[in-house]
Formats: sequence, C-alpha cells, structure tokens
Amino acid sequence: MFLATAVSLFPVEMGDKTQIATAALAARDHDILLVAAGATAGMMIANIPAVLLGGAVTRAPPLGIPRIAAALVSLALGLRALAAALT
Repeated sequence: MFLATAVSLFPVEMGDKTQIATAALAARDHDILLVAAGATAGMMIANIPAVLLGGAVTRAPPLGIPRIAAALVSLALGLRALAAALT
C-alpha cells in the first residue's frame, strides 16, 4: 500500500507550491538537507489528519460532498491569494 501511494502521489505533487517554496528556501538558506528535512517533516505532519480522517470522511457522506467542499476551499484560498497579490 505504501509503495502504491508513493508512486501514485509523487508525479501529481511535482511542481506544486510546496516544492516551489522548498526550492526557494534552499536557494536562500544554502542548506539543502535542513530545508528538505523540514519540508518533509512539515508535509508528514500536515498529512496526518488526512490519513486518520480520510477513511471516515469518505464512508459517511457520498464522495461528491467532500470533493465539492475541497474545491470550494481551494477556490477560496486561491481567490484570497490572488487578491493579496493584486493589492
């Protein structure tokens, strides 16, 4: 299961904002190993609730509800970031 998850998520996550921020921090701080360790630890901590609650969330309501909720949260965060960039 671990290997299947790692192989399926790695290509999808390439180039996302986390990796861009990690590359910027590594370039600024010139400590690639420390920045990589921090980014890895941060992603692992951020994913704990998703792993623990993911099964329960998908069993309770139909999958359409969590998908719509995730899309709305992503849209709201994107619009907020866009508004902050324009001001």
